[in-house]
Amino acid sequence: MNHHHPVSLRSFGAVVFVFFFAILLASCSKQNTANNVPVVPNPDPGNTPINSPIPKSAGTFIVPAGNPMNDPKTPARIELGRHLFFDRALSVDGSTSCGSCHNPGSGFADPRGMATSFGFGGRQGTRNAPALANVAYNIHYTWDGKFNTLEDHALAPIFNNIEMANNFSATGADPITSGYYHSDPGANDTLFLFGRIDGRQARTQQADPNSSKVDIAGKTYYTLMMDAWGTSTYSLDLIQKSIACFERTFISTQSTFDRFNNGDPTAYKYNPEALHGFQLFTDVQRTNCVGCHSGYNFSDQQFHNNGLAVVPTVNGRIDSGRVGISKDMNDAFKFRTPSLRNVALSAPYMHDGRKKTLDEVMAFYKNGGDKNVSNKDPMLRPSLNLNDQDISDIIEFLKTLTDPKFTMNTAFLSPWSN
Repeated sequence: MNHHHPVSLRSFGAVVFVFFFAILLASCSKQNTANNVPVVPNPDPGNTPINSPIPKSAGTFIVPAGNPMNDPKTPARIELGRHLFFDRALSVDGSTSCGSCHNPGSGFADPRGMATSFGFGGRQGTRNAPALANVAYNIHYTWDGKFNTLEDHALAPIFNNIEMANNFSATGADPITSGYYHSDPGANDTLFLFGRIDGRQARTQQADPNSSKVDIAGKTYYTLMMDAWGTSTYSLDLIQKSIACFERTFISTQSTFDRFNNGDPTAYKYNPEALHGFQLFTDVQRTNCVGCHSGYNFSDQQFHNNGLAVVPTVNGRIDSGRVGISKDMNDAFKFRTPSLRNVALSAPYMHDGRKKTLDEVMAFYKNGGDKNVSNKDPMLRPSLNLNDQDISDIIEFLKTLTDPKFTMNTAFLSPWSN
């Protein structure tokens, strides 16, 4: 992240504390979505009005017992997680952080626009980095659902031989010099990682108390660990818990659609095209987009074969999706339904980024996916009978899922100068 106004680390903790617990209290009020279905105003008197199947609230998210979010030290753990999330020193060559592929301004998707993301040493990955808005509510993580909690997932990129490459041979040789990489944690996989982050100091922040600027020394991991966990001893357990704490603050609730869905009649006053697009999106008799992109985050959190033709990945292999995890052949070439929040900012699309624009995505679904694809989801239809204006209106609706307050939230800024 570049060209941002500096934020006081001292005030950051208080801001995040208030932000997080306000969201937490709001999310804890479960709603029966069946009883909170707003009627969508009909922009075309010739059509029958439809009801919105999108709930007004995301409900509650499950937090592992070993990493509660209501602890007094939670703000400090979030701050530690923010430092770790954006720290390129976690990769063996200092090139890659979690934030390299998950940028706040892009809804925590990859801002570089590549089909698949790049990691350590310029190595190209095989999948497109998904956006992370509202990941606290997910029950599966990654395209194939390999992980069930944010804690489980947090260490995956750190030890992946394409992303951050933190793994070492049985002798403990540093992979920078040995050239030995693999993705399985080993006995010596933390030694060089901890050594690289030890003593790291965040960039100096500017505070402005009483209208006079005061330099505040950037924090080191020693002070961050003490504040968050009462220890200065590094451990993978505390690293993954801290990153997960930070990621659980990625809450997006302030899009134009959210205003509309919560009863603001003016939200689409000057954009009837988007309102018509929403009607089409939720029309189960025509597009049935909501068949998969349902719920508060526009994802059913299930796995589907969406009709993409099978093509080799960048390393020449075939990505078979969920079946690699479940071992159930019925899951062949199924991938997790991605959230559509801030989708206009997260191009390209699909698990391998093969669709560059929302126009390409809509053209693909209009035709029922690629031809001659086995195990295709039966919800896909060979022709949706949509004209160009219909397609344009659906895309216009998808743009209203963008949440500027989320993408420009200063609590998500990197604390590092590079």
